[in-house]
Order: sequence, then C-alpha cells, then structure tokens
Amino acid sequence: MQAMRKTSESRTAGFREALSECYQRFNALQRDEKRCYGVTMSQCVTLEVLLGEGQMTVRRLAARLGLDTSTVTRVVDVLVRDELLVRRRDEKKDRRRVFVSLTANGRVLAGKLKQCGDDYCDRILSKIAPERRDDVVLALRMLVEAIDDLPAACGQMTTGDDNGLGKAS
Repeated sequence: MQAMRKTSESRTAGFREALSECYQRFNALQRDEKRCYGVTMSQCVTLEVLLGEGQMTVRRLAARLGLDTSTVTRVVDVLVRDELLVRRRDEKKDRRRVFVSLTANGRVLAGKLKQCGDDYCDRILSKIAPERRDDVVLALRMLVEAIDDLPAACGQMTTGDDNGLGKAS
C-alpha cells in the first residue's frame, strides 16, 4: 500500500511539474511570437475568442477566459479605445446587458493573431514524431475534459452560460 501511495504521489508530482513547464514555456514563447502585433496576451486571447465565437457579454467572455469580470472589463476598455472592439447594449430585451464584438480592424488583427498561433503550433507539432502527433492532440483533449469535469473553485461559474448579469438563464 505504501509503495502504491508513493507511486501515485510521484505520478501526481510529475504530472504537475510537466503541466507547469508546458504552460510556462508555451505562454512565454507564444507571447514572444505575438508581441510584434502590439497586444498583450490577455488582449490577444480576447480577440481570438470573439473571432471564433462572436459577440458575447463581458461576463460571458470573462467566464470563457477564466478571468474576473473586472479584469476583462479593463482589457475590453483598451480594445474599445484602440477601435478593435465595440460595445452594444441589448436595447430590445435588457439594457443592462452589454455585448462586445469585433470591429472590422479587430477581425483583421484577430485573424492575424490566430494565424500566428496556428503557425506556432505547427512548428511545435513538427518537433513530434508524425506517428505520435494524433496521440498528443488526443491526450490534450482528454486533459481539457478532465479539467472541465472538476467542480469550480469557490462556487465560481466556469462556463459562459449566463444572461450577462451573473445569473444562469
């Protein structure tokens, strides 16, 4: 029993260390790749999410990004100022709901950032043996599913299923 516990603890520690190293290196290198576009990583991810998923409330965007609404509001403020995003109120249903979406310039920049990320990921995959690439993608998808299946910390909402007011619809 003691040997099984040590093996489990060792596996857990190895997993945590590998995940941490992967996260740190991927973010550092990706940040360097996208720095030439003049946006922070938070701004980059915000633009890319809106490119892929379209207009949404700031609260839903925050949940999607895993960030506090106040943090995302500050990111959105800068992107609105830079004319990459636009805010719109829901005039028909609930004026308290504010949606953000990409401007034409925002779509162009988000497309460039997405392509930059795709090129970066292609370079990473090229370092992995061709016959193992699908295994790596499958393992990452399994990891995402496992993380998504965990309960949220402190009762926080983890999905974007809200009505823009912090309440599930």
